Amino acid sequence: MRLFGRTWNALGERNAYGAILTGAAGALPEWDADAFFETGRADTAAFVSELSRIAPSVERKAAMDFGCGVGRITRSLAAEFESVVGVDAAPAMIARARALNAELANCEFVINQKPDLEILATGRFDVVYSRLVLQHLPPTLAAAYVPELIRVLAPGGVLMFQIPEPLEALRMFLDAPVTAGTLKQRLPRSVIRIYRRVKYAYLAVRSWPRMEMYGLPYGKVVEMITKSGAVLLQAVPDQSHGVPEVDGYAYWVTKPQAARPS
Repeated sequence: MRLFGRTWNALGERNAYGAILTGAAGALPEWDADAFFETGRADTAAFVSELSRIAPSVERKAAMDFGCGVGRITRSLAAEFESVVGVDAAPAMIARARALNAELANCEFVINQKPDLEILATGRFDVVYSRLVLQHLPPTLAAAYVPELIRVLAPGGVLMFQIPEPLEALRMFLDAPVTAGTLKQRLPRSVIRIYRRVKYAYLAVRSWPRMEMYGLPYGKVVEMITKSGAVLLQAVPDQSHGVPEVDGYAYWVTKPQAARPS
């Protein structure tokens, strides 16, 4: 199993709801199941409303929830589409999703730990949804998945995925203002950075399994969309990654219909 799959599998076994909807500073809160899935209904309603505004004529037959976790969004999408497939890298998340959503005959949950989506046919889905997912993948892996999300999209379909600009977490930690007592404030900045680098490494090891946070530059994302033969409909500012100092976007993408012979 790939490292990111192991991490999310461990998080799924430890606290699946909290890993999907984290608290302050990445804490894993204890969610009540009804409240947890109510957030999914609210987020799905907002997504469907935006979908109706941006692409009112899109088909509502098949949808995919990429990075579905335990099906927080998948189960609500099932009320809007004829069929929905939830895809995740963590077996623990998928097992929990299948158990929690067993009554939904139009939901399917699939494990995928490859850096592609070859298990899914080209052009299969009218709508593809991915939020709070790509930001947790290393940039090279996230960049590999964007063309794949477009590939599985049907002509005329709509893909929405969210990802911030690069967060540069370590640099932000090292360069943050010194707010401790007067002694620490008098130390040279180079000493502070060395201390913080050691502390960052300690916290990283101590907190495993943990969710890494990454991002992709806006220009690179737009270039990938274009090179994949898709069209960017809108890039809506989005701060759901939770770092106010870093811009983020929800990218709304369509795959053009094939031209009809004249």
